[in-house]
Amino acid sequence: MKRYFLPLFVVLLLASCQRTEPIVILYENDVHCAVEGYAKLAGQRDLERQQTPYVTLVSSGDFAQGNTVGSLTSGEAIVRIMNAVGYDYLTVGNHEFDYSVSQMEHLSQQLTGKMLCCNFSRITPDGESDLFPGYEVKKYGSTKVGFVGVATPSTFRSSTPTYFIDDEGNLLYDFHATDTYQCVQQAVDAARGEGAEIIIVLSHLGDDPEVAYSRGLIAATHGIDIVLDGHAHHLLNEKLANDRGDSVILASTATKFAYIGRLTIDKDNRLINELLPACDCKTINQTVWDTIQAVQHELEAKVNAPVGTSAFALADRDNKDNRLVRKQETNLGDFMADVARFTTGANIGVCNGGGLRAGLYKETITYGDIVSVWPFNNSMRVVECTGQQLLDALEVGVTALPLENGDFLHVSGLRYTVNPRIPTSVIWDENRMFDGVGSTRRIVKAEVFVPSHSEAFSQQSGLTSHSAAVSQQSGLTSHSAAVSLPYEQSGTWQPVNPDATYTIGGQSYIIANSGASGTFAKMHVLPLQGEPLNDVEAVCSYIRAMGGQINPIYRQPQKRITIL
Repeated sequence: MKRYFLPLFVVLLLASCQRTEPIVILYENDVHCAVEGYAKLAGQRDLERQQTPYVTLVSSGDFAQGNTVGSLTSGEAIVRIMNAVGYDYLTVGNHEFDYSVSQMEHLSQQLTGKMLCCNFSRITPDGESDLFPGYEVKKYGSTKVGFVGVATPSTFRSSTPTYFIDDEGNLLYDFHATDTYQCVQQAVDAARGEGAEIIIVLSHLGDDPEVAYSRGLIAATHGIDIVLDGHAHHLLNEKLANDRGDSVILASTATKFAYIGRLTIDKDNRLINELLPACDCKTINQTVWDTIQAVQHELEAKVNAPVGTSAFALADRDNKDNRLVRKQETNLGDFMADVARFTTGANIGVCNGGGLRAGLYKETITYGDIVSVWPFNNSMRVVECTGQQLLDALEVGVTALPLENGDFLHVSGLRYTVNPRIPTSVIWDENRMFDGVGSTRRIVKAEVFVPSHSEAFSQQSGLTSHSAAVSQQSGLTSHSAAVSLPYEQSGTWQPVNPDATYTIGGQSYIIANSGASGTFAKMHVLPLQGEPLNDVEAVCSYIRAMGGQINPIYRQPQKRITIL
């Protein structure tokens, strides 16, 4: 029998290619502008590099929005900090789109790390084209690792729907809601075809089973070793079976750097996943910290500018830290809905619970505090609608009760009663956008406030007269002394007339841009005259109109919403 021997130089060459050091993947998700954590993440990276040359930083999205650092710079300050950290791969979260698709593209171009997303494409007359590569294969010594990115199809409705359609309602972009899992499988197969031995999915899918979600992804695919998930803000480190019965890790670091994820791939390609409490990460990277401090200093004057005072909290949650604004009336919701009615001059003001991202808990309220409540850079707009459309909008907001729903509406100039024991009959289209209401309704009573001075409200039409105090073209009050604050008005409550016409004021996200699941999309948006009023500036205007101090009327909820 012949024996074949490799030349010595070939044996030495093969031995030199073998990877002996571990690969370390540090990861996070849903940072939402909690920028101090970036210095710890970079510090952890520095520590890992003392043990191995193979260290990679990745993000599963939702980094550009969350507080003033993101909102006041449309995400650009966040990208500046992330570039100081030195990311390798990222996927796009739904909140990266909050400043428009073009701004999202601009931010991704500014990032030194590579954006990956296999299920987001632009629709053109010539077909669809991917905005980002779906995957990339990276070599660590002798080992190839594939990174795949995937975004949640719910971005279409959880960001600003009108960003993704043209004026005729035609889709300009596609999140592949019906074939997300297939998009991921194709990217995984392609990466495997290029020799990837390990597949890591950077996922911003979350846990909503009504759309593509992370557990569903694992169950429907094969070839994935670990899914680093975002969107749901959960803390996860578990194993699930894929469609062939193989074990796949599902991991998530919660939100705002509560944890830093560390995935270790040892020399035998075994995966060890850990979640490190960020409070235990004591090492910081000084360069990153200096960048954070520089950014905060540049914004400090505007963020810390005092707007007014309050002797009590305007709360988004209870004293046990349970969030309330997406399922019941709060004094914060009443206050913000009054802001909408006052600054637009509409009959009714609305504010969706999902848009309230923080409460006002300090005695001195700063500009930055208000941005934290409404961080999305919306403007104030007005729609004209029928009473029936108004009732439908209320119905959409209570579909999930007693559970949370971001479409839950806080109201001003309106009060309603809901019975959550009645089955919801709201009808959704394929993108889970509002498409009608069936035979049953949870809203059992709804009344609109009619001011006693007839010139301000026509009982026949339900429209404001838009006198000298209110501009019919802009729908925005001039904030003159002639305009009463909502809680100062006298009048009567009358049942909502399905055939009457009303005006509703609120943020452009729900009023003009098909947010809140498209509830307001079929209503008539009143035209603007001049530049629209920014929503944060609207809050400042309302506080100034109160003389700089929140009126005690807001100490408790106003009993505008009754849940039976």
